[in-house]
Amino acid sequence: MNKFILNLCFAFALVCFTSCSSEDMQDESSPLVGVWKLTAWNVNGGFDMNNDGMVNTNLLNEIDCDRNETLFFDEKGVVSLNTTFNPDINISLLKDETNEYSFDVVCDTEGVISLATSYTFMDSTVMIGESVAMIQGDQIFLVFEDRIKIYNEDFTEVLFTKDLTLVYTKQ
Repeated sequence: MNKFILNLCFAFALVCFTSCSSEDMQDESSPLVGVWKLTAWNVNGGFDMNNDGMVNTNLLNEIDCDRNETLFFDEKGVVSLNTTFNPDINISLLKDETNEYSFDVVCDTEGVISLATSYTFMDSTVMIGESVAMIQGDQIFLVFEDRIKIYNEDFTEVLFTKDLTLVYTKQ
């Protein structure tokens, strides 16, 4: 998962020095302007990572890491990311026939990652740097395809991947 944060940082860094013309300015009354808090790390099918007997598609409900991640969209077309949430999650499939998994979660609590980049908003689509997100009501959905890797028992081979959908809710 550290690669995920590094990829996200890289994507933001690529466009962080892009200037915005007056045509790129966002309307102050835009529903996007404001603070959005990370409220879900959704994975199709879910997992029972905390062994409480309940499978959950929102991994935030399954891991006990401190988390504080926000996006701030301003009216000038700039979005800022501030996060202290950076878990390293390793998943291995132990028994295919029973969907039994092993989870290794390490919470990285060192420091804050802050980045800024440009965004554009049209209809229900938000371009955040190079990434495309969808907005529905008071939530933003940002999908990272094949982000969750499921390994064999000794972590020598990726058996399959799952998409990770980050959900941010407007505060």
